[in-house]
Amino acid sequence: MPKNAARNNQAYLLNKSGAQAIAEHKIDKSSSLPAYAQMANILRQKISTGAYAPGDRLPAESALAKTFGVSAMTARQAVTVLEEEGLVRRVQGSGTFVRKIGVAASYFGLDALGQVLADEANLAVRIVNASVKRTPGLEKTLLGLKDSDPVILVERVIMHRDEPFTLHVSFTSFDPASPTVEAMLDTVVLTGLIFQEGYSNFKKGELRLIPTILGPREARLLRMEPGRSVFKLEHLFHDFDDRPAAFGWFIVSHEKMPLVSRVGVWHD
Repeated sequence: MPKNAARNNQAYLLNKSGAQAIAEHKIDKSSSLPAYAQMANILRQKISTGAYAPGDRLPAESALAKTFGVSAMTARQAVTVLEEEGLVRRVQGSGTFVRKIGVAASYFGLDALGQVLADEANLAVRIVNASVKRTPGLEKTLLGLKDSDPVILVERVIMHRDEPFTLHVSFTSFDPASPTVEAMLDTVVLTGLIFQEGYSNFKKGELRLIPTILGPREARLLRMEPGRSVFKLEHLFHDFDDRPAAFGWFIVSHEKMPLVSRVGVWHD
């Protein structure tokens, strides 16, 4: 058999076996979940289990429609869902191919921090410093201020179930009438800075997670050993005029706020 014919025959057998594997799953017409969503779930599962490996071409949408007993429009909707999720790519004139599955999501363990800040019944916040800082510093550069401009500095230890959870340091420009200043002094508002929608004083913000070494004073406040590696979660918030309005950071151990990455296909 010529090489091209053998290759085409092998591709045919692979596509045929893939179609047979897909056919093991049926569309439940009585389900409240739309047929295209059910079909996308089945194809997604086949991709995640390797039935369709990276680089494989999916059967044509007309063939998928016949296999699943759905309309061509439903099959196209299902494949479009996978395309929007980044699992497949359409190539004009060639077909639809499975993409290489890389890191699906990388995120900080903010859910742990958010849960603590939202647990008001077991939360206590102790302000350890509230002062006006007049010396130069990185915070003034980030806030668009001059070195001589004063800023308000607030440091607080956030206690959860009578144990120090994190040290929060925040800076904002010196304007006692500003609602931002009031927010920085209000311990309850902490839960709205990052984790709740509708916080009106800020339009947007940036977060940056970096490793750092715990200094003696920070260690004492957090009841930890000096020199220990911890995470610093920096935040820079902007007001509705797109001006930087508040800068600061949370200091927290990696056990309490882990860095997590997910790979592959997740359905949650």
